[in-house]
Amino acid sequence: MRVNVVKAVAIGPWSKRDLFFQKMQEEGFVEFISPTPPSLETPEQIQTFIDALHVLRHMVPVKQAPSDDYRSANVLARHVVERNGDLERLEEEKRVLEKEISRIQVFGDFSLDTLQSLEKETGRVFQFFFAKHSEELEAPEKKEVIFVGSAYGLDYFVSIQKQRVIYDGMIEIVIDRSLGDLEADLAGVNRKIDEYETELATLAHKKDLLKQGLTDTLNHYHLDQSKNRVESLVEGQAFAVEGWIPKNKLALIQQLGESLNVYIEPVLVEEKDKVPTYLENRGVARLGEDLIGIYDTPSSVDRDPSLWVFISFAIFFSMILADAGYGLLLLGFSLFLYFKFGKEPGLGRRVILLAMSLSIGCIFWGIMLTSFFGIEFPPDSKVRDVSLVNWMVKQKAAYLLEHKSKAYTDFIQEYPQLKSAATPIEFLMGVTREQEGMGKYVIYDDFQGNVLIELAIFIGAIHIILSFLRYLDKNWAAAGWVTFIIGSYLCFPAILGAISLIHYIFHIPYEPGTILGQYLLYTGLGLVVVLAIIQKKLAGAFEIMHVIGVFADVMSYLRIYALSLAGMIMATTFNQIGMKMPLYLGIFIIIAGQTVNLTLSIMGGIIHGLRLNFIEWYHYSFEGGGHPFHPLSLIRILKKEKKT
Repeated sequence: MRVNVVKAVAIGPWSKRDLFFQKMQEEGFVEFISPTPPSLETPEQIQTFIDALHVLRHMVPVKQAPSDDYRSANVLARHVVERNGDLERLEEEKRVLEKEISRIQVFGDFSLDTLQSLEKETGRVFQFFFAKHSEELEAPEKKEVIFVGSAYGLDYFVSIQKQRVIYDGMIEIVIDRSLGDLEADLAGVNRKIDEYETELATLAHKKDLLKQGLTDTLNHYHLDQSKNRVESLVEGQAFAVEGWIPKNKLALIQQLGESLNVYIEPVLVEEKDKVPTYLENRGVARLGEDLIGIYDTPSSVDRDPSLWVFISFAIFFSMILADAGYGLLLLGFSLFLYFKFGKEPGLGRRVILLAMSLSIGCIFWGIMLTSFFGIEFPPDSKVRDVSLVNWMVKQKAAYLLEHKSKAYTDFIQEYPQLKSAATPIEFLMGVTREQEGMGKYVIYDDFQGNVLIELAIFIGAIHIILSFLRYLDKNWAAAGWVTFIIGSYLCFPAILGAISLIHYIFHIPYEPGTILGQYLLYTGLGLVVVLAIIQKKLAGAFEIMHVIGVFADVMSYLRIYALSLAGMIMATTFNQIGMKMPLYLGIFIIIAGQTVNLTLSIMGGIIHGLRLNFIEWYHYSFEGGGHPFHPLSLIRILKKEKKT
């Protein structure tokens, strides 16, 4: 839930300033207000710790203990950063040496001093060239030009002349150091790199010391920042500072202040103040708080949507994944992560618990859908007896047989053999079609798809209605929009000449329901205009222009059906392809295909499950634009229990 924060001023003796801020940091419930915008630049000491940890994170710790006993985390951090800088310079030197060696390697190893002496004794000039291989080059035909060899798609030559010359199509290579010297330098650089890497790998055992050093440095930095936000009073004898305090923590903070002779009292919030948003959640609502942080922070007047978003996201994700087998895999993986890493409190544990919750939802909805790795079951299978969707399909068939509506007449005209069907099962299994060597039940598949579409729209309508109702006190026109949505849902099936779950599940009479829906639809639009004008005066007349947006938002929930259908089709297709292949190849295709489909389904479930909350649902019950509550608090490192 969101807890209101109050703006308070603290006034006390200057001698108690340091102790006061230390106590506030230990409690962690006060965000002190800075009179000037805080600096966004990271202090050098903190950046050094971050860089050092980044370096050691990529190092595999060696077995031996470090040779040097670093008692100071600051010294260790600087040493790691400096050593890494040396390592980067050596890597660059190695790159240059390797490039130079590859340039002259084809000429072999020789002494430059000997070459210079030979040039003096003979009066000749030795030059080295390379060129792209080409039959049109004239220089290689000359007797003073000697072909040495080829490498990297280039030809290399040595020219011996009385004076320096330039050949067309050839580029001279100037050799300043011999190949032997370069290789010796490279060997020395490699030894130095190995030495530094071993040293850093040894220091990787000290990551805990660096983490503690970073934590202590951050705590001191935040404490000093807060201290600098005070104002001096009475010629330095007293201090004053303003801050934000959660309303339910104010009494505790005031009591603590009194023990230090510091007076703390709420003050009025000014228009220029940016009131922070303080959320206080436990259990599944805390998981929802992590989810809403992905998109935006609620404003200081928003109602906390954490629990709403968690429940809605779990439902949408489960309906999109729509497979009990995938849910079992996800649950197994989540349990593995939980027992491996999930026992320490924090974000990692909450993510694992979220995955476990989603996997349970997937298993439940997969059972309701009778979907297990894309395996298909016939309509009369006992497995389908536990399926909610199968029950709804039968209810729809029974409704058609009982009421003989226009939809029933259309089916009889297209499939005359259905006229003899006396029971829902006979009706659903009355038309079969061969597809990919398997029998398909045309009516059942058609009904199942329609039921899933109806469920998606029904859930979308409920979700949007709940969004309107949450902020009914802030937006009076929401009452009209709720009435409009209900009316639309009642009368649209008649416009389309179809039946809906409101008829065969909720047993609302077709014609009376349609008439009632029309009244509600127009009444809702009228209420929208009237209530909006009452609340917003003349500007409320434009509220009716949102009618297309409301309709589109409800229809947007069809993406749930589209994504789940795509996943089910892909799962079934991979199974069919695998069954036609030889045993081992078929097993590979099924496993690989199901893995790809599971990955895509999870991505779709996360993206669109959150999108329906953050775009469609937030549209009517979320202001956003807030900034999180950041109190002065101690950063602590959780100590891992050593195994005995």
